[in-house]
Amino acid sequence: MELRAALVEAAYALFEEKGFDETRIDDITNDVDVSARTFFRYFSSKEDVVLDYYAVEHEEIVAALKERPIDEPIITALRRATVTVTKGCEEGFYGVDGDRFRTLRALIRTHPLIRARSLEQAHSRKGELVSVIAERLGVDPRTDIKASVLAEVLEFAASAAYDIWRQPQAQGVSYYEVLDDVFGLLEGGINFIKT
Repeated sequence: MELRAALVEAAYALFEEKGFDETRIDDITNDVDVSARTFFRYFSSKEDVVLDYYAVEHEEIVAALKERPIDEPIITALRRATVTVTKGCEEGFYGVDGDRFRTLRALIRTHPLIRARSLEQAHSRKGELVSVIAERLGVDPRTDIKASVLAEVLEFAASAAYDIWRQPQAQGVSYYEVLDDVFGLLEGGINFIKT
């Protein structure tokens, strides 16, 4: 596990110094003094190094959702689990570096290869989240769409929050605070918005 962490650390340092596109896998492995073969034991691509934190965040959100009180409304449980974990990631918990976590958020939204790989990974992990939500709701996700829709709501909230957070008027505000506001609108319903 230490070698994996060293590869992630070297990769992010190089991404900041040279940029993602200019950093080669050989650059990363040279910094850690390992072979490319060793790199590929841990990661299938450079994009996967970046998305390592994204996987941690997802796992922690699923775990936090499982711990929420069962009588809590599902949108509230999703909000509290997601915002708590995202705040922790931003503040350097769960083995995640806060600065790198913010870099990850930016790369997911701005780099086409990372965005594509992130969507691919999110799709493959979605089943676990849908299962947890379905269990809380007491529904069968094969015949009831509620759990799948709520899993997509989580993706929407994260994406909308990022777009708002990157705007100049949100400077100095943490991403998790914007995410909490987005969930607040969803939790309260949006019927109050007049056309």
